[in-house]
Amino acid sequence: MAFKKPTNLTSWSISRYHTWKTCPASAKYKFIDKIPEPASPAMERGSDIHKLAEEYLKGKKRILPKELKLFRDLFKELRGYCSKLTQVTHIEASWAFRNDWSQTVFNDWANCWLRVKLDFAVFLPEGNVLNVIDWKTGKFREYNIQDYIEQLELYALSAMKFNPSIEKVVPKLVYLDTGDTYPPESDPLVFTKADVKGLQKKWEKAVAPMLKDTRFPPKPNNTCRWCNFSAAKGGPCKF
Repeated sequence: MAFKKPTNLTSWSISRYHTWKTCPASAKYKFIDKIPEPASPAMERGSDIHKLAEEYLKGKKRILPKELKLFRDLFKELRGYCSKLTQVTHIEASWAFRNDWSQTVFNDWANCWLRVKLDFAVFLPEGNVLNVIDWKTGKFREYNIQDYIEQLELYALSAMKFNPSIEKVVPKLVYLDTGDTYPPESDPLVFTKADVKGLQKKWEKAVAPMLKDTRFPPKPNNTCRWCNFSAAKGGPCKF
């Protein structure tokens, strides 16, 4: 029996959603056609630094790598949590959900609807609070704030669906190269169980057009100059 090529996306992640939102054609080339892309030095560096953070927090590295030195105190604090048997921590975790928000596994190719990758989270029993951190390399970009907020919202929602005992989620982005955090420590973004129903409805509505899309029209914008699928780089896109 011949394999039938898919004509639409059946699952999503925050990065997949942001790719589709920026340019549906790019999402098709990347996730459906699976056209190979050349390795990006910036992405490879980001992966390497994430690995360093993971190894330090798990105690596999005794000395804090120089790439993490701008957050020396934070990493030492988090490593302390990881060493406590009473502290629930998640390091490079992978969460997966069906479309009814019930849990499944990442490689449930038939039923998985949403995949969430988490860099670090620590559960603080006092108040049933989960602090979530996403490590970033590069710079904070003001024009991407809406994308950042969406990412933090999804972390909060998926955390409370993953563990219903969590009463509050405080997610943030940590920029390892510059020493910045978003939101700033003075004005944290806080989500509670009261936000769950609204966030579920918001995301179900937001991703529905993407999962129904079978046309994937190109959407020319200022990211075309870097797109590996652009005409200028010999790709299949006409732009």
